[in-house]
Amino acid sequence: MMKTGIRILDDKIGEIPDNVAVLLSTSPGIDPAPFGINIMDAALKNNLKCVYVVNNKPASAVRREAETMGLDISRYEKNNSLRIVDAFSGYMGIHSDEKYVVENPFNTKNILDEIEKIEKGDILFVDSVSSYIDMKESPKELLQMINKLKEKMTVVALFSAWEYEQKIMKEIKDSFDAVLTVKPVEEVTIVRQFLFPEKIGWKKIEKFAVPVKVLKPGGVKVYFPKILVTGPYNAGKSSMVKALSTSAVSVDRMGTTVALDHGYMDYKGFAADLYGTPGQEDFDPILQYLADEAVAVILVVDSTKPETFIRAKEMLSKTKAYGLPIVVAANKQDMSNALNVDAIKKKLALPGDVSVCPTVAIEKKGVEKLLDELTEKLMG
Repeated sequence: MMKTGIRILDDKIGEIPDNVAVLLSTSPGIDPAPFGINIMDAALKNNLKCVYVVNNKPASAVRREAETMGLDISRYEKNNSLRIVDAFSGYMGIHSDEKYVVENPFNTKNILDEIEKIEKGDILFVDSVSSYIDMKESPKELLQMINKLKEKMTVVALFSAWEYEQKIMKEIKDSFDAVLTVKPVEEVTIVRQFLFPEKIGWKKIEKFAVPVKVLKPGGVKVYFPKILVTGPYNAGKSSMVKALSTSAVSVDRMGTTVALDHGYMDYKGFAADLYGTPGQEDFDPILQYLADEAVAVILVVDSTKPETFIRAKEMLSKTKAYGLPIVVAANKQDMSNALNVDAIKKKLALPGDVSVCPTVAIEKKGVEKLLDELTEKLMG
């Protein structure tokens, strides 16, 4: 049993059973290798043995890609948990210094023979199906090989879905127990990548999509491009952005933020860009624009100043945040005159599904609970 290492996806599809074949398909222009390497890294971290057969680039390129993603696979090669099989040099007719080499990768029997020489692995990665089709003009032999190999181990095959005939595409996808597809989705001003489970043979699931991004370093993360941090003047928004972020930038003048705070969050497999808004009314005309394409909102309020709560609700309205996942940070809970969470929730009179979390942003207290609430709503 294995997991992909991608939050939301693993939660929805569960563990991948043994002895199945999974196709990881990407649209043209999206390299499937980082996704395959990320899954491989997750498997290795769970003490599974992996074999990675690469036919479209040198084996050193796989190691280099893992390194740029911040993933250390060298230690797994040293203890033989990972074996990289060079099926590329044979295609190119060049010498290879790799330990495992397929001399004639045009013949699937030679690939099988080389794999069988290796101590049994738990998971086999084939990189890539599309390169094999380009060489042989038909996927038939490769698909037969994959079907045979999955009797011994789980197979994850990488596939760049170029403009192949529909008949070939159907033949390929029908041969796998599961198909995971990464596609670009164009939004108003940006293009994001989403992972769609097209087919999951071991579990009935509803259709869903996972926003993903390959971070270098960082690997594949569930990625949300814009989370808005808003609230009244002096509620502690800048401190909150800093507390939530692994890195943050703020523009201050005389101790007050007069421009956007920006931070980057990396938490439990989730990544997001955080944008903090100024709280002064002078900036109200641009609040709506600042909120464009936000996927969630963190409303920061000063727990000691209930008189600012009307302003907080006004800002939510101006940013058109209603309808998005909202979490309230009841900040400055360390002050003696701070209202408790129940009192704040009652005074704000927000919808019942809005969570209110007690925080002390400057000390990072309550931040993890806030992030847990936020990610749970985003996973919704």
